[in-house]
Amino acid sequence: MLGAVLAGAGLILCLYVGVLVLADLYLIAVHLRGSRRYPAHEPAGCRQTEGARGREPLVCVQLPIFNEAKLVGAVIDSLCALDWPRDRLEITVLDDSTDETTSIVARKVEEWRLKGFAISHVRRPHRDSFKAGALAAGQHLTKAQYFAIFDADYRPPPSFLRQTMAALLADSGLAFVQARLGYRNRGRNMLTRAQALELDTLFGFEQAARNMAGMPMTFNGTCGVWRRDAIDQAGGWRGDSVAEDQDLSFRAFTLGWRCRLLLDVSAAGELPDNFEALALQRQRWSTGTAQVFRKLPWALLHSMPWPQAMAFAFLTLFYSTAAAVLVAILAIAALCWLLAPGWALVVALGWLATVALLVVLRTVGAALAARRLGRPLNLAFLGDVIAHWLMQLVLLPTGGKALVAGYLARAVPFARTPKKGH
Repeated sequence: MLGAVLAGAGLILCLYVGVLVLADLYLIAVHLRGSRRYPAHEPAGCRQTEGARGREPLVCVQLPIFNEAKLVGAVIDSLCALDWPRDRLEITVLDDSTDETTSIVARKVEEWRLKGFAISHVRRPHRDSFKAGALAAGQHLTKAQYFAIFDADYRPPPSFLRQTMAALLADSGLAFVQARLGYRNRGRNMLTRAQALELDTLFGFEQAARNMAGMPMTFNGTCGVWRRDAIDQAGGWRGDSVAEDQDLSFRAFTLGWRCRLLLDVSAAGELPDNFEALALQRQRWSTGTAQVFRKLPWALLHSMPWPQAMAFAFLTLFYSTAAAVLVAILAIAALCWLLAPGWALVVALGWLATVALLVVLRTVGAALAARRLGRPLNLAFLGDVIAHWLMQLVLLPTGGKALVAGYLARAVPFARTPKKGH
């Protein structure tokens, strides 16, 4: 009897995930329909701000860092190479470091200041609220109405501000503009190729479809430009989660602000090239996602037409629970094996069917993203797909545990992803 009850619970959880992936079918339909209306490579919203030269607004570039000695020098150089008038550009290095990073930053800042750049080195007496606290502290030090935000491993091209600000200035309803994340070490090994495929799918499939369908798409923490009014009206940066980017995005969307993804604008970053670093990064992402979704402002759904609202709710629930639910189904199958082996087979088959559905839909999404980003669909792509799903399988326990921790824990330390500066 107990085995049958457990099996029923396992199959209900399989159905739960199966219903949620209907949102992926919706995204695929949006892509297929939108491909006729939206070019594969859309421009940055309007022509670059050539016509606005001489009338550019003040932009503050924020670089929050913590112990990034191998990375910080190169990123400061790239920020100082941005094509924007020097008297309209401020660069703020928000340094919470406890190692030699601070002395490297001090030398770099002085070097560029002597060349006439408005660059400052900001140190806080404490690391309260982690990255969110640093961004909030930096915001109080400037009158700029626009904030470009970068992590230490990204290198924006000189045209970055010209392209992103063009889109932001053209639409006063945009809270932020998000550029696509690129990667310098994409081909380093199979792990980096698998991550690159996953993130290409996130941008080129999921977030592109959300943008086309008018659904909220969260800020990705780096390579974007925010409008000060949107930050202030949404209540500012908050450190009560380790996913401050998602948190602020959702609060801004609740107030009617929108966002825009620019697939043709990208900055090159660095992917974790070993499993230990990757697991640490994904643990933080999953924990932060659960923290944000735990307090998600569901009033946001009232501002969207019902198809978009349903798809958003499904995607939200799926990404906040899928790993934990899939791990739970496996645990139920293991218990059934001890109590009633016949029921264990039924639950295991349900789990496999659910996972197969996920794999098929997301692989279709990966192919649509590759086509949209101009990447070939060849044997190398197939190898990356296989590596990607193996990576997801290995990460499943880590993600499930981190999601549960995010829902239960009130305070979680911000664990920085170690980078090598490749």
